[in-house]
Parts: sequence; C-alpha cells; structure tokens
Amino acid sequence: MKLLFVEKNEKTSLIVLSIIGLCLYQGIKAQKGLPKPDIFAEPSSVVAPGTNVTLRCSALQSTSQELLFTLSKAGSPGYPHPEKTGTEGRFSLPSVKVRDAGSYSCFYSERRPAKGKSETSETLDLVVTGSLPQPSLQALPSANVSLNGRVTLRCVRPVKPSLGSVMFMWLKAGTPEPLGRALQQSQRWADFTLPSVKVQDAGSFRCVYYEKTVQPRASEPSEPLHVCVTGEKGTRLRTPS
Repeated sequence: MKLLFVEKNEKTSLIVLSIIGLCLYQGIKAQKGLPKPDIFAEPSSVVAPGTNVTLRCSALQSTSQELLFTLSKAGSPGYPHPEKTGTEGRFSLPSVKVRDAGSYSCFYSERRPAKGKSETSETLDLVVTGSLPQPSLQALPSANVSLNGRVTLRCVRPVKPSLGSVMFMWLKAGTPEPLGRALQQSQRWADFTLPSVKVQDAGSFRCVYYEKTVQPRASEPSEPLHVCVTGEKGTRLRTPS
C-alpha cells in the first residue's frame, strides 16, 4: 500500500509540473508578442534626389485581422507619417530629398482584438545620392574574368572630405538592391569579391558610399564598370536572358 501511495503522488506531481510548464510556455509566448515585419523600399533603398519612394511594412504571418502599421525614423521621435491600416503598411515619400535619408523601421498591431504590438522590424537605410564626391570603381585583377574565376571590385572614395564611419555599397544594373555593403572607419576603400564568377555575374557595376550617421550624406554613384565573363578560349559569354 505504501508503494502504491508513492506512485500515485509521483503521477500527480508529473501532472502538476506539466500544467505549470504549459502555463510558463504560454506566458513566454504571449510576452514575445507578434512576429516582426519586413521593411523594404520601392523602387530601391538607393535612389537619386526627386525619386518617388514607397516604404512597405509587411507582416510575415497571414491574418484576416486589420493591422495598424507605424513607421519610425532614427533621430526623429515625432516622425510625421501617419499610421496605416490594412494587411500591409505602405508609406509614400514623394520626390525624396537628402533630409529623407536615414534608418527606418516599423511595427504593427492587431486592432481588434488588441494583442499588443509586434517586434520592431530590422532597420532599412534609405540612401539619397549626390551629396558627396564620386568614388572610383576598379576590378582586380581585371574586368575580363574567366568562368568560375575570381574578381574583386574595389570602391575608393576621394581623400576629401574627411569622414568618420563610412558604408560602401555595390550596385548592379537591373538589380534594385545593393549586392553588398562594407563598413569602414579609417580606410578610404573597400572590396567586394565574387569568388566563383558565373555567366549571370556579367554586367554593369557601380558603387556608392555614405556616412553612417543619423542624417547621412551619400555620394554620387561611381562611373559604371563593365564586367565580362569569358569561356575557356577567351570567348565572351552572353548573360542568359
């Protein structure tokens, strides 16, 4: 009888612990809130002054609930863009100027029933070009690259003006977003390497740099650099359409 009593207590204890564990899990899950949204720019996050830009805040989970989206900008606590409702928040920035450049993020909440707000999205740097001198772009060792070969695109900014932390970006014609980014605090140049070149890597490249500050200034894009991919006998390979 004593053994039976112990087994019953152990079973009861396991049930109680399971209930406590489930409550803790649900509490932690509730605290985490709604999943963070994605934020991206159309037509691109790197644009010339005067471009009409739309910042899109998109919830990652599908829902029939009406969502309330809020856009924020680093360094601007009273950001003037009103909240948007629907299943995706679209924020228009007509004819952007240098003052529109900066780091943006967004979050959302369900309006009915209220379930708190989501985690904040990753930041998106909106870059408005043209305020700083143009960099130069060169291919090392050459802009004519053998298939499966390696090429490094080096972006070099001018000596003046003197800047602090600078972000370099590499752009390719036909690709809306930068291929890569590199932060430099002292060097005037940064490298972007294509380690095993494919036919589709051929094309026209440019680079841009901008200050990594709350109100960044960005350079003019470099002159275009055309990368050609060649076959075994040096024949130029066409990019597949």
